[in-house]
Formats: sequence, C-alpha cells, structure tokens
Amino acid sequence: MFSNYVSVALRNLVKNKLYSAINIVGLAIGLAACILITLFVRDELSYDQFWTKADRLYRLNTTFAIPGREPFVTVVSPGPSKGALERFYAEEIDQVARLQSLNPVVQIGNALYTDEMIFADTNVGSILDFDVVSGDMKTALTDNSAIALSEKMAHKYFGDKPAVGQVMTITNYDLKRDYRVAAVFKDLPHNTVLAVEMLAMIDENDWHTQPFLFDSWFSVNNTVLFTLKPGVAIDTVSSRFNAFADDSIEIPSQISDGKGASAFVQFGTTKLVDAQLHPAGLGEMKPTGNITTVIIFASIAGLILVIACINFMNLATAKSTQRAREVALRKVLGAGRGQLIVQFIGESVLIALIGLIAGVMIVEAALPFYSDFIGRDLSFDYTDGMTLAILAGLVATVGIVGGVYPAVILSGFRPAWVLKANKSAESSGSAALRSGLVIFQFAVSIALIVGTSGVYGQLKYATTMDPGYTKENMFVLHRTDRKGVEERRDAIKAEIVRLPGVVSAAFSGDTPGSSDENNTSVEIPGQENTGTILIGVQDVDHDFFKTYQIPMIAGRDYDRQYAGDTKPSVEGLKEGDIVNSNIIVNESVLTRLGFGTPEEALGKVFVIGRGNGVKNYLTIVGVVADINFQSLKTLKRPEMYLLDSDNYGNLTVRFSGDPKALVASVERIWSSIVTEVPFSYEFVDEALAEEFDQEEATATMLALFAGLAVFVACLGLYGLAAFTAERRTKEIGIRKVMGATVTDIVRLLLWQFSKPVIIANLIAWPIAVWGMLSWLENFPYRMEAWVLGPLCLIAGLIALGIAWATVGGNAAQVARSNPIKALRYE
Repeated sequence: MFSNYVSVALRNLVKNKLYSAINIVGLAIGLAACILITLFVRDELSYDQFWTKADRLYRLNTTFAIPGREPFVTVVSPGPSKGALERFYAEEIDQVARLQSLNPVVQIGNALYTDEMIFADTNVGSILDFDVVSGDMKTALTDNSAIALSEKMAHKYFGDKPAVGQVMTITNYDLKRDYRVAAVFKDLPHNTVLAVEMLAMIDENDWHTQPFLFDSWFSVNNTVLFTLKPGVAIDTVSSRFNAFADDSIEIPSQISDGKGASAFVQFGTTKLVDAQLHPAGLGEMKPTGNITTVIIFASIAGLILVIACINFMNLATAKSTQRAREVALRKVLGAGRGQLIVQFIGESVLIALIGLIAGVMIVEAALPFYSDFIGRDLSFDYTDGMTLAILAGLVATVGIVGGVYPAVILSGFRPAWVLKANKSAESSGSAALRSGLVIFQFAVSIALIVGTSGVYGQLKYATTMDPGYTKENMFVLHRTDRKGVEERRDAIKAEIVRLPGVVSAAFSGDTPGSSDENNTSVEIPGQENTGTILIGVQDVDHDFFKTYQIPMIAGRDYDRQYAGDTKPSVEGLKEGDIVNSNIIVNESVLTRLGFGTPEEALGKVFVIGRGNGVKNYLTIVGVVADINFQSLKTLKRPEMYLLDSDNYGNLTVRFSGDPKALVASVERIWSSIVTEVPFSYEFVDEALAEEFDQEEATATMLALFAGLAVFVACLGLYGLAAFTAERRTKEIGIRKVMGATVTDIVRLLLWQFSKPVIIANLIAWPIAVWGMLSWLENFPYRMEAWVLGPLCLIAGLIALGIAWATVGGNAAQVARSNPIKALRYE
C-alpha cells in the first residue's frame, strides 16, 4: 500500500508539472527564508551564553535624573561603584569588576597604532573566563606593566612571531609606559556585547590626574560587571538600589535641596545574556540588537512559510475536482476515509520534503552573502541534533498544515454522486476559503511593503534632516588633545587653513554624532533658592560657528578682540572668589532659564562653579538656534558654548573642491608636525549617516524578505489564475462566440482576482499604519504620520499591479485561444 501511495504521489507530481513546480518553488523559498531568519534569530539569542557564570552575571546601569530634562540613561557606571557594591552587598554579590575602555596610542618600533584598550580590575579573569592560548593571564592582570592581547591583535602587532614577551609602548593621557605582553587569549566570539582585545590591570595610582575615570560618582565611563552569590535573586539587589545610592553618594547641598542621592542618581541591572536584545541606554561597547527586530523577523519568517503553505492548500483544493473520480474509485474498492487522509497528507509531506531539499540548497548558496551582509559568520550545522529536529519539524508542520484541509475535502467526496455525474462539483466553501487565503496572503504582502517603505522613509528623513549646521564638505581630525599633538595643534591649524580649498577650521571638544554628554549645573544670581539647572556644555574656539555655519539669532560671535570671551583661569583663587566671562548659548537655554526672547537675553547673567568654591559669572553675548551636535537619535538640549582651549580634542575643517586631495595634504602636514600620534579623520556627513547603519541593514533585510513574501504569494496567484482559466475554458469559448473580445475576457479575469487584493488592502492598511506609528515612537525626530497614507496607497497599487501582471499574461493567452478548441468536445 505504501509503495502505491508513493507511486501515485510521484505520478501526480509529474502529471501536474505547473502546480508541482509552484508548490515546490514556493515551499523552497519559504523554507529557505525561514531557515535564514532562524539562523539570525538564533544568533541574536545566543549572546554571552558561553560564559561559565552567565546565569548570574550582571551589568550595572546608571541613570541620572536631571531636573527639567529627560533622564540620562547609560549602561556604564561610576568608578567608585565597585567598592561601594562590595561593601553594601557583601552578602549578595560575589565579585565586582570594572572595564574601562580607552583609545591609547600604541607604538611598536616606528609603527604607530590607535586601538581600543580595556583596563580591568584584577579579578576580571574570575568573572570572565578567557581562553588563554599562551602566557599567563594572572600575570597580565596583576602587573601594571603587563598586558594581554587577543590572537587578532597579537597577529596585527607582531605577525607570526610569538607575542608573549614582546614590548609595546602605550600612551594614555599623560601616562606613557612600556607594557610587556604576558598572555595571548583567543578572540572573543562575535556573539558578545563585550569588546575586549587588549587587556591590562587597573592601577588607580596611575590615574590621579584623571580622577573622572575611577574616582568620581558623577562621571560614568566604566562597564561594571558583577556576579551574584549562588542562590541569590537579582531582585534582592535591585530592591535596595535607592538605599545603596543614598548610602554611597554625597550630593552637594546646593543641588540636593534636602533630597537623597537616589533622587538624582539611580541604578539598575541588565543580565549580560540579555544585553544584546534589551539595551538599557548609552555606552555600549558594540552596536547592539533589539528584541523588537528579532520578533519582527521571526514573525516574517513564519508568515512567509504560512504564505507558502497557503499556496499548497489553495492549489490542492482547486485541483481536488480533478481527483474526485480517483477518490470515488478507491472508496468503491474499499478504501476508508482515514486511509485517504493519510495518502493525501503523505503526498503533502513528500512535496514539503522536496521543497526542503531545494530550500536547503538555496540556503547554502545564499549563506555566504547573507553572513557577509549582516556581518556575522553564520553556518548551518547538519550534525546538530537540534537543527535536524527543527528541519524534520518544519517538513512535518508544512506537510500537515498544507495538506490537512485538502485531504479532508478529497476524502469526503461521495462515490455515488461523483461517479453518476462523471465529475466533481466544487463546494462553495472551498472557493470561499481560497479567496480568504488569497486575501490573507496579499494583506501580509501589502503590510510588509508599507513597513519596508516606512522604514526607508524614516531613514531618508533622519539622514537628510537639518541638524542646525551645514554638515556637507567638512571632515574632523581626531586626537588633537593627545600628548604630542596638544602643544602643536595651533601650528597644525595654521598650516591647514593655508591650504587651497580650506574655507575655515575650528577646534571643539566634541564631534557631530557623538553620544558623549558634558553638562554643568548653573544658577541665576539672586535666585539661588530655586536650585541649580543642568545645561549642556560644548567647548569651542573662535571659529566654531563660522566653520559649522551656525548663524547668530541675536548678539555677536566670539571675537579675539574681547579677552573676556575666553574662559578665565582660576589658578590660585580660593573659595568665594568670582571670575567673569562671556558666553554664547542656544535658544533652549533661554527657555530653561526664563530669559525671554534672544534679544532680551543679551546681557543676562548666570553662574557656573569652577571648583574650590570659585564662581564664574557668565554674561550672554550671543544666541544661536538649537542644533543637533550630539546624536540625531537624541533630542536637542539646552547648550552653552564655552571658549575653552583645555578640551580641544578635535579639529573640524570646512573645505571646497576635491576632498581626497585635501585630506592627503592635511595628512602630510600632520605627519610633518606630529610623530607620536597616528593621523585619524572622518567626514561629518558620513559619521552622521553611520548612526543609522543598523536601521539601514534592518530595512534592507525587511525589503528582501518582503519581496520574497510577495513573490511566493504571486506564485500561488499565478497557479490559481491558470487553474481558473482552465476551468472556465468552455465559458470563455462561448463568450467569444457570442462576441466578447480579448480585452473583455482579460478584464473579466482581472476583476475576479482584483477583488481579493482590494479587500486585502483595506485589511492591511490600518494594521501597517498602527505598526509603523508604534515603531516611529522610537525616534525623537520622525517623518510626519500623514506620509504613511501615500505609502499605503502606493503599496496597494504595487500589489494590484503585481496581481494584474501575474494574472494578465495567463488571461490574455487563454482569451486569444480559438473558441472552437474549447467547444469541440461539446
């Protein structure tokens, strides 16, 4: 019996080549898309699972609750939190370690490099189990002149020579030291949120001139990891964070207003295995993913597979009329309904198996390109039992889901009625179900088209929005505050501005697109009782506004003729002393401080602290419009622009003409003046665009899989159109004999298949709009909601056009056939 089932199934596949091809190709594409997305999702869910203590490994997050501003949420924490956690949670926390990321200058012989280096507490090796391939990690983490390298960095610096024992000269701020390579460890897998390739111990005695790194509660720059003691729940720690903050942090009285530290500084935790998909804020070592993206793509994988199953179900039920006599004869010869159901589901599983084989072939062909696109080395492991179980489950699921309804319908035919009529009439229920499933297919396809268009629309909006300054034709030189550059930077700028094509150049502490936030508390004289207000700070030079082409709304730009424009020195001053200087602010500062219009604000004064109790009275001499100097993913903030040469870490150059030639000339100037720091630059517009690389990759993947969904849906539509034309051959012949033209026939068939697409639009539009509006809430600056209306209309027209293109060719071919052939057998 089994062999008979197989031979009948294969004979039907060969006999109905078009329908077999549509089913197999649709299932192959659906299964391939499902497998590719599953590989991506599985990889996203695997982050940091490989650490031995992953089940109790957490990261400390910090939030600054700034009065009058959105909370500033970071995944990094203050340096003193390590000791405070160990004391306050002695019974709950096992170990705590900090990872401080710096970008030193590395010198090996005459070669200069700038790479990320991690300084960590000596116990980090007990929390993170590095796989050491040579040397001794303990030595590397207990000797302040030793270092551990990943295999990649060891090969980069020393080639094929053994790295252990080699010496590297590393300069961090004013600390220059020779480090001996004490260990080499295997490169961390890509599926970790930690970026550790150079590792050295934290010796706080080395950093007394940079207290913000490890000594300040109000500077967050350490990734703080801790492990719980066995059996301790994280809620036990989290529930006491307010008490922890109040006990550990002292807030100045002029700020606290009687409140505890927990009113201003709040802590939270993220389990390290959750950090990839549940990022808590700024400060990640690497770009992270998003659980919403994973859910979206997992849903798309399922929908594509469902669409492929629907194709199979629709075509199987449509073709069922042609197998009615076969079913009737089998029943007459004694076959039971259960046997028939098994037979037809078996045929469905066989088609699914063939589709899976073809789908795996597609996966193998596409995987190298797919891995390269998403930047991960994904592989399909055939020896993995879980993988094989998933494949078997897919075949069984697709086969049963796609074949159960046709099997029930086919096995339910009544032999006497079928054989008497010499045919099988189709039930209205089957036709209605097919229409409903076609509507579902196209509703999904239209929603995906709208979603893809919306994502690209938001990307276009974000990358072309006006940040408040002219971002084109500018590049930024980095590291101008490094030792070996700082004392020569004025000479570098002077040489650069003399180059042909250079319009202007300006120093600044920050760069466009940076996520760094420098803030200071200000007071208004005479209103000290109202407390302090936090204002953002940008350190700039005299040419900053000219270089960035930021116009003055009121007042004047900084001028070298006014000595009072420059931030005054407080060296030698004592508590209670006062210094005066001028300041330029943006419009949001006026709103925050209640200074009225830009014209009214000129001459107004506010105060900042300068340390040791010295106060700096700042007089507003200029007002500029709000700009997005930080990330375009963050809101514009109240900001003052301080003329402070102590923090000039970057030089922005505005140019005209050929950028490549100019950059080459600037590099020659740099190399002729600076010998201790490598040349580094980036174009401003490219840096801003890179912020949205992740969204662009998501949009491209979405477009790819949306296209596959539409293609699979159209395959099914084409099959149904061919079947309908075949079923209506006699009707079409009679219509032509009665005078109907080819256009009339084509219009008739097109309208039949246009109705479900139109209904699908009406279903898909509100769902797609709701989904897009929810997604757009993640962006502080987003395209207008009304844009989704035209996008829906365009998506609907695209779907209708695709349906017409799919059906039209088949309909035209049938309509042009000779009606005599259709009516001959009558």
